Amino acid sequence: MSMNRTQPTPDILSAIDFRAPQLDWGGGLTRYIRQRRQDLGLTEERAAQLAGLQLSQWHALESGWVPEMPEAMDLLLAIAGTLETSWADLSFLALMADLGVLRQ
Repeated sequence: MSMNRTQPTPDILSAIDFRAPQLDWGGGLTRYIRQRRQDLGLTEERAAQLAGLQLSQWHALESGWVPEMPEAMDLLLAIAGTLETSWADLSFLALMADLGVLRQ
């Protein structure tokens, strides 16, 4: 039996409002990171520490900064580990935001 303290991982695409005239992938990434951190009961300080980031970097993530691909893969791996979520899902959302898919 696994002793896993985590809550179920929410569907990452639930952070995107598909009814919006323009899909906001960057905003979806920001909302997902913030909500997942809060679901796990982590402060920004603790999340940054676990991911090996400075607090200012974590705060930037939750304020709309989108790491640029493909250089951000290691960073996204650390963030996904901290948030106990799928690296593939998180990197997909970041890639879509970075590419500006359907962005004005």
